[in-house]
Amino acid sequence: MSAVPDHGVIQSIATRTQGGDLAGARAECERFLATVGDATRQAPVRFWLGVIERRSGALAAAAEQFERALAVERRDPQWLLQAGLTWFQLADIGRAEPLYREALQIEPRLALAHYNLGVLLQQKRDWPGAVQAFESALSLQPQIVEAWNNLANTLIEVGDRGRAEQCYRQAISVNPRLAHAHHGLGLLHAQRQQRPQARQAFETAIAHNPSLLDAWMDLAEIHHEDGNREAAIAAVEQVLARDPGHTTAQFKLAQFRGEQPAAAPPEMVERLYAGMAGTFDEHLVDRLGYRIPAQLVAAQGEWLAATARQLGRKPDVLDLGCGTGLLGIEIRPLAGSLIGVDLSASMLDRARQRGVYDELHQAELVVALDATPRRFEFIAATDVLIYLGDLGRVFDAVARHLAPMGRFAFSVESPQGMQGTFQLQPSGRFAHSLAYLRETAAAAGLVALDETPTTIRLENGQPIAGYLIIATPVDAVSR
Repeated sequence: MSAVPDHGVIQSIATRTQGGDLAGARAECERFLATVGDATRQAPVRFWLGVIERRSGALAAAAEQFERALAVERRDPQWLLQAGLTWFQLADIGRAEPLYREALQIEPRLALAHYNLGVLLQQKRDWPGAVQAFESALSLQPQIVEAWNNLANTLIEVGDRGRAEQCYRQAISVNPRLAHAHHGLGLLHAQRQQRPQARQAFETAIAHNPSLLDAWMDLAEIHHEDGNREAAIAAVEQVLARDPGHTTAQFKLAQFRGEQPAAAPPEMVERLYAGMAGTFDEHLVDRLGYRIPAQLVAAQGEWLAATARQLGRKPDVLDLGCGTGLLGIEIRPLAGSLIGVDLSASMLDRARQRGVYDELHQAELVVALDATPRRFEFIAATDVLIYLGDLGRVFDAVARHLAPMGRFAFSVESPQGMQGTFQLQPSGRFAHSLAYLRETAAAAGLVALDETPTTIRLENGQPIAGYLIIATPVDAVSR
């Protein structure tokens, strides 16, 4: 703390505040400020008043007091740190970040400032910066258990799962009851198909924190994969008992009971892909044999080139559910403007790194379409409609934003012998019948030009049957 007059008063305020007597500490601050008009003498009292307001939950009032103190004195890193924390809690990271960095310029060994900077950089999705900040915090104070856990979470975002596991285990060694670390470790096991280890980790997380709903949901998924339907239902019911409005739990309960909901909740799909972004390409392409983007461009490359000659420019392309940008890589040479849309911010981060998209937007498909007045010559939705049962809204929205001679390319799962309209499969993905797709497309004013049977991916080494479909406005066919 900076050397200031009135040390006894300030010490009294600090003692009251740290002891929990916030009312008494505030009264003492107010008496001092009412009788002392000198800004320099007021500054440390205003700092403590800021601490009091922050602990009381009055964040805006706290920020005001910190700013008034810092306008006079900026040499104390704790003042800067507390002000930064307050602005961060107010969701103003633009004000918080420079305060953290200023504190570290004064005191580079302030572990808490490094940690808080790491949390802020996580929010900005600056993963390398967050890794560096957490590592700096831990080099100074290895017992910051949340820093180990957050470092692990950040390493997953950059695809370093091996080191992430080490960090989760280090967090557990510091605090064996840290439920989030057990849960994170369980997710890593689940991604490696190590279901017994994943189940144990999720159960341990729940034992330490029964309110950790994500752990219940992931435990339910493991039970489902193991064929233990009743245990899966029981785990989901634990979630709904704590949060009756939990849409993912509602969907999973319907799935496990064999019911047919209309679509997977967007938040479920977003979470599903958030943890996969770092290894998504390797998993989907190398392990599951996913080749739809290359197949689509091979099938439509000639048309895209002919359309470019006709228009005098390359066609505008909208990639719905763009993921990490697998289609973007393939179609970029044939596209004019190329816009990607996805629910997952982590997936969009990976797509952005490829540098092939002109724009990237985080949004649900129909919301994204409704938000733009543009029309596109080519709209693609590969490996995305599998999370929607009823496709009516999507087809209607696509039809509104498709150029008069444009094309809509999409892939669906459709197992042989499938009956009816659409069906929620044990995988949690939807399959669609050709009859349903034709009917729904027609209602939207679209007609299929091509319905190519294909293998969507492999699952447990077995091919998943589906179609790559190319549709266009009905009026385009009649011309």
